[in-house]
Amino acid sequence: MNLTPDTDLRIFLVRHAHAAWPLPGMRDFDRPLDDRGREEAARLAATLSVNAFEPDLVCCSTARRCLETLAVLDPLSSVRLRVEHSDALYAASHDAYLDLIASPHDQAIRSIMIIGHNPMLEDTAQALLQHDPATFETALGAGFPTAGLLILDCDSRGASAVRGGARFVGLLSPVDA
Repeated sequence: MNLTPDTDLRIFLVRHAHAAWPLPGMRDFDRPLDDRGREEAARLAATLSVNAFEPDLVCCSTARRCLETLAVLDPLSSVRLRVEHSDALYAASHDAYLDLIASPHDQAIRSIMIIGHNPMLEDTAQALLQHDPATFETALGAGFPTAGLLILDCDSRGASAVRGGARFVGLLSPVDA
């Protein structure tokens, strides 16, 4: 996972891959990935694999497009991913994302991946990088790409991890893969 010695928690924020437009009568929650989204998810999976990014915990929205993104990522991992599903990642504000990051986790959890939605992911990133707004603007000024992977490191965990002291490690999009 390549954590620096002063890093206590690595955070991977993943926006679901591109989804199809809803068919008449279809709920937004039930939108599946389209062909572009399946390709994006495969590129993201390859990026995770090549860089040995294997989170200790994955928190995934229960919306279909997030579950389908996870389904592409999971088989390519060299370890069995520990996955928790969350309705709040679809229905709630970015506070639900920050709450997941701040939750007390087992000390063995050194990295957490959240697979979710915009604008909550951008708002989460902005909160985590609030002490470094220039980096946020440089990284996400053009928006959080579908199947994008934002990597942040925190020197602490729990509530102090979400108080704006995260460090930007990188932003990868399917175009980069």
